[in-house]
Order: sequence, then C-alpha cells, then structure tokens
Amino acid sequence: MPNAFFVEVSGNTVRLDDIEVNHLRVIRAKKGDRLTGTDGRGGIYKFVLEGVGKHEATGTVIEKEFVERDGRTIIIAVAATKWPRLRILLEKATELGVDRIELFQGRRSVALLDGEKLSKYTAVVREAAKQSVNPYLPSVELQRNLDLSGAQNLLLDFRGKPLRELSKELATEREIRLIVGPEGGFTEEEISEISAASVKVSLGRRTLRVETAVIVALGLLNDYTERI
Repeated sequence: MPNAFFVEVSGNTVRLDDIEVNHLRVIRAKKGDRLTGTDGRGGIYKFVLEGVGKHEATGTVIEKEFVERDGRTIIIAVAATKWPRLRILLEKATELGVDRIELFQGRRSVALLDGEKLSKYTAVVREAAKQSVNPYLPSVELQRNLDLSGAQNLLLDFRGKPLRELSKELATEREIRLIVGPEGGFTEEEISEISAASVKVSLGRRTLRVETAVIVALGLLNDYTERI
C-alpha cells in the first residue's frame, strides 16, 4: 500500500488518475476515507475521498503543506545496467531524495539505453515517491554521452580518496553529481576522460554492486548536506 497518492490539485479539489484509481481499489478505499496526496512539486495534501470512478477519483483538501527545496541539487549519473538492478537503484535513489537521475551508455554496459522504456523508469520513480512521501518527483534523463557540466562531479573509483574526506567541502556545494560505472567498470579511457572534470572518491575496500554503491553514497551525501 502506498503512503501517498499522486494528485492534481485545483483549488480545494484533488483529482487522481486511473493509475491511482487502481491503487484505491486495491486498498478498498471508500468515500469519506482520509488520505495523503502529493503533486510531485513540493505539495503534500490531506484530503477526504469524495468518489471513485472508472478512470478518475476526486477528493476535498482538508490540509495542505508546501515543502521548500533546500537550494541544492543532487544528481546520480549511472551507466546503463540490467533491469533488476536498475529498478532497485531508481527506487532507492528516489526514496533517498535524489533530484535527478541521469542514465548514460557506458562502453562496458551490458544493457542498452532504450528511450521507449523511459515511461517504465519513471513509473518506478513515481511509486517510490509515493511510498516514501517524497514531495518532489526526481527527473529521469537518458543521455547518449555523459554530461559533466554544471556540478561538482564525484567519480566513484576504489582508487579515489575516501568520500568522508570531502564532507566539509560537499556541505557547501549547491550541485553535486555522483557518477557510477557499469557492472564491468569504466574503461581506463573513460576514467581518464571523466576524471578530467571530476574528483575520484571511494566508499571503501569492498566491491559494491551498482545499486548498493548508489544507496551508500546518497546516504552519506544526505548526511553531509543535512538532508536527513
């Protein structure tokens, strides 16, 4: 059961689309139930369910809150990886409050980027945002080539300096991009290219799966930037 539903708000009325209607039916929601909604743009709403139709439901807002952004942008840039791991990564990154997810094609990526699957990726993000009551829906972007502009770039590499050594510096950064390679790792050429615009950082001696590295690194970044 989701902890919140995605809603569109007009005045004191919330509308839920057919995806949300399906979830309402699963939990056997009925008229008069008090539920929580989010618009994915900072708004969190308590509402009373007024009616459930075949493709749409409506409710009346009884309480609303707007969660301001903290002025930071945390991005994860991840080389294309197989779906089971990518699904976990998308889900957990959203739960941890990442602002943007950039998927790019690494030279050793076994999986291939597929623009037709973008809706599949965003559906996972949407469900994770509902589960965690994340007031902001992170964007998902597919990139043929990794974009290194506009942020403090951190390249995960076991030869890099421990991430914790940058904690004070990162606490004041307004935009951070965490770069994670594919299961087979980056080629030396890719490491050289990315390193020219990045700082190499390490999470320790253990070799972590892609999704595990993202979870650990985002948890640490949230701590350093006081997001948790």
